[in-house]
Amino acid sequence: MPIETHFPLAVYFEDLPEAQAQKAGLLAAIWDLKAGGAAPRHFPEMAWTGDLHGVEQVHLDPRFDWVVAQVEANVLRYLTELGIDLGQVDLYIQRAWPVVSLAGQEVGVHCHNTSHISAVYYVSVPNSGSDESGCLIFFDNSRPNEVSPGLGSENTNIIASWNELNQDQAIYEPLEGRLIVFPSKRQHAVSVNHTDLERVSLSFDIVVTAKPGQAAGSYEFLTPPPGQWRRFAMA
Repeated sequence: MPIETHFPLAVYFEDLPEAQAQKAGLLAAIWDLKAGGAAPRHFPEMAWTGDLHGVEQVHLDPRFDWVVAQVEANVLRYLTELGIDLGQVDLYIQRAWPVVSLAGQEVGVHCHNTSHISAVYYVSVPNSGSDESGCLIFFDNSRPNEVSPGLGSENTNIIASWNELNQDQAIYEPLEGRLIVFPSKRQHAVSVNHTDLERVSLSFDIVVTAKPGQAAGSYEFLTPPPGQWRRFAMA
């Protein structure tokens, strides 16, 4: 008897052909921004993330125009594959920041609750294509096939073998020049960089809103156009 699987997590990726030609310029801009960022606010074992250090607007910096254009084009392709009518929505890059992971550093489990779509672009990866420099890990918190809650916990040995029907993680090895796009609400983390060199990436948060003039019902499910908002007149 066959088993059918449903409700997949859609993770999009694209290897950008001009990555090597753009690498040096992107790295120079990232090191410049990092040097001018706020005082360190992270633990030594955690990667440096620009969003915690006042460096979260690289999408407005012309030095990143190439990668911003790539993000925009590929996010549109991702949404098209998801069946979204692009004629009814507007998209905004809300914030974007560099992430630098040195030897022994990682990024803890989190999600991006203030955005809808997230993207990561790998600028520089030691041992590219292996798990040594730290993998992007997506977690399945719903675990639809866990027939008894906690059955797959690390505190038990009841699962005899892990397979596509009981897995609770999806792991992507970092590849230099690769762009990955995924839903912001999905919990994810980055494992430890086990190399002696830094891994450098750029993260993007994107918001989807309704276009002006859409049927009122769409505003129940999409944020109304920002141009229709009114800011409080606060003292």
